[in-house]
Amino acid sequence: MSRILVTGGAGFIGSHVVDKLIAAGHEPVIFDVRPSPFHPDVETVIGDMCVLDDMLRGADGCDAIAHLAAAADVGEVQQDPIGSERLNARGTVNVLEAARQLEIGRVVYASTIWVYSDVEAAHVDEETALAPPAHLYTATKLAGELYCRSYRELYRVESTVLRFGIPYGPRARPAAVIPIFVRKALAGEPLTLAGGGLQTRRFVYVEDLADGVVAGLAPGAADRTYNLVGDEEVTIREIAERVRDEVGDVELVLTEGRAGDFRGAEVSGARARAELGWEARTSFAEGLSRYVAWHREHYATEPVAAAAPVTAPAPAPVVAAAPAVELARPARRLPVRRVLRDVALVVVGAVAAVLAALLGDGVLDGTGDVSHYARQHLFWTIVILGVVAVTSARAYGARRRAAAERA
Repeated sequence: MSRILVTGGAGFIGSHVVDKLIAAGHEPVIFDVRPSPFHPDVETVIGDMCVLDDMLRGADGCDAIAHLAAAADVGEVQQDPIGSERLNARGTVNVLEAARQLEIGRVVYASTIWVYSDVEAAHVDEETALAPPAHLYTATKLAGELYCRSYRELYRVESTVLRFGIPYGPRARPAAVIPIFVRKALAGEPLTLAGGGLQTRRFVYVEDLADGVVAGLAPGAADRTYNLVGDEEVTIREIAERVRDEVGDVELVLTEGRAGDFRGAEVSGARARAELGWEARTSFAEGLSRYVAWHREHYATEPVAAAAPVTAPAPAPVVAAAPAVELARPARRLPVRRVLRDVALVVVGAVAAVLAALLGDGVLDGTGDVSHYARQHLFWTIVILGVVAVTSARAYGARRRAAAERA
């Protein structure tokens, strides 16, 4: 039995991976920013993977990391590029660094078939040369793949890259295309098809995908890349039509396509079949039917409440046998550099002013004493320096109080 840390283990795909790890005899540990509503009895670490200390504490004692946490909605990524880059790219570096420092045997990294979105070829596989991505989401996920390669070459951290097809199924994010279509159809709202709905997708049922993550832990999968995709090419329009068939008659509305959208190349899953023995076993029609049934049971169907899940009461606290560890954040430090800069300016100003006074005309009178003119210069220099010093001290005090409040 292996102890596996699952980043994003409280989320859509991660919660199903936890189910599959338990079924396979492993000991999962959930790492997330919130407790899991699906696994209150599984050991959980509450933390931020963008904080290295959090990752080190969460991964300590684990044999592998299934890294699934990410900003996964392309629309949200477009709206929040800084936060998305921080989570997807820099968060992945922290996962790999934790594996390096703790000498963890494997990182299984959840990438995406969106990395093929700018490739001109109609058929792609893991050996296809990738083009520079147009969408920020693709860029951040591809950055994670490159970090896995770098850590393998520089530090011998083993990794397995899994390029997920478009996941769907129970517990799906409300912002994904199928949940949006189902929610709108149940509320009697029209279904919007960007670009006419002609884009094709390789969907994969989430439970099949979770099986692929567990398969990616196999020794033979080390330092390999796999496409985890279904065998069916489904257009967005076909999804809308199937949802309409499942739920009831709704209007289909065509709109313009969005920038950087996945172009719909045919993605091969042959390597995963040959090397991992993995393939998607759930047909799209069957998976959609399961999701609609789950959605009817767990979500309100009224238009006002459609976006709010009614799955269950608030997540139960993590029990004593599996304590959630709230990781403390370091307090903000005072702006030392800024203080030193102010002090240096005062000192330099003082020296310059004194030199100016002493080197001016009439420094000494005929007796060898400092002249009246020079004394006036020195007097006003001292006054000005006093004002500068008092102003700097007050500004420093204000920054110190503000820093203490932020901490």
